[in-house]
Amino acid sequence: MRYIFILSLITLFSFEINDNKSNPYINYSLNISQAESFILNDNYSEALQHYKKAFSINVKPIAKNCFTAMQIAAIENDMNFFKKSVKKGFERGLIPEYLTNDSLIGSYISKNKIEKIINSQFEISNKKYKKSINYKLLDAINKLSDLDNKWKIYYLDSLSIYDSKNKDIYWKKYDSIISNIVDVKLISLITKYGFPEERNIDLNYLGIKSLSNKPNYDYSFGNNKTKLILLHYYSYPRDKSYNQLLKNEVFKGNLQPEIYASIMDFQSKFSNIDEYYNEWHQTEDTNKFEAINKRRLEIGLLPFEEKNLKFKRGQKICKEKRENKNHKQVRLFYWCG
Repeated sequence: MRYIFILSLITLFSFEINDNKSNPYINYSLNISQAESFILNDNYSEALQHYKKAFSINVKPIAKNCFTAMQIAAIENDMNFFKKSVKKGFERGLIPEYLTNDSLIGSYISKNKIEKIINSQFEISNKKYKKSINYKLLDAINKLSDLDNKWKIYYLDSLSIYDSKNKDIYWKKYDSIISNIVDVKLISLITKYGFPEERNIDLNYLGIKSLSNKPNYDYSFGNNKTKLILLHYYSYPRDKSYNQLLKNEVFKGNLQPEIYASIMDFQSKFSNIDEYYNEWHQTEDTNKFEAINKRRLEIGLLPFEEKNLKFKRGQKICKEKRENKNHKQVRLFYWCG
C-alpha cells in the first residue's frame, strides 16, 4: 500500500519527471530514487532494472548507490551487473574491505569465489579514482573545514555553554567567522571548480568503524565537509544570494540533490524563507506539500513522504540491531538502514 501511495504522488507530477529526464544527472537521480522505492517494497527485480538504467547514463555514479546496487545484484544473482557495480564503486572510491564486511556482498563474493577478481579490479579502478580527485580543491576544503570546526567548537560548543550569559556574543563571533569562510572563500571555490563533493574530491567513510567482530551498520559514504560548512552558515539568518548558484551545481552533477535540499531546509527554517524541500527540517503546513514535492522532483528527488518512509525503515533497523536480530538488509543509508 505504501508504494501505491507514493506512486500516486509521482503520477501527479509525471510531466515534471519526464521533462527533467533531459538532464543526465537528474535522470540518474530519478532512477536511483525509483530503485529505492522498489527496495522499500522488497521488489528487488524492479529495483535492479532501475539501477541498470541509472548506471547506463554517462555520469559518475555516487558511491553509496554503487554499494546498494551490488547488494541488489547479489540478491538477484546477476553476476554481470554485480561486477559492473563493483567496478563503478571502486572507481568512485570504495575499497574491498567495505564489500567483504557487508553480510550480503561479502557472502556473495565468498560463495562465488571471486575474491581474486575483486582485488584485481580494485587495483585497476582505484588508480582511476585517484586521478579523478581535484587535490587542490580537496586541500582547500580540508583547510576551511578545519577552520570551521576549530571555531565552532571554541565559540558554540564550549564558551557559549560554559559562559551562557555571554552566549549571544560568542554566537556573533562565530557568525563573523563562518560568514567569512563562506562569503569570501567557499563561494569563490564553488564558482571556479564546482561544488566540492564526492564527484570532484575524495570519498570518506562516514561513521565509526567497529572495534569488535560485530558488524557496524551506522555508516555511509561521501564527503560532507562542504555540506557541514553550509549547514553551519545557514543556521543563521541569510538571504537567497547563493541559492541559484547551488541549484545550478545540482544540474551540473557536482551537488547531490538531497544535500542541496537539506541546505535549503536550513535556510528555510532559520531565515524565514519558504523554500522547504522537507529533506531535513520539515514544514507541517499541508498547503505547501504539493509545491515542496514539485521542487523535489525538479532536482531528481521523489516526494518527501517516501523519504520519511526510508527514515522510519532506518529507525526500525536501528531497533532490530540493538535487539541483536539478523541484519542482512539492503542499505539505503538512512540511519542504520
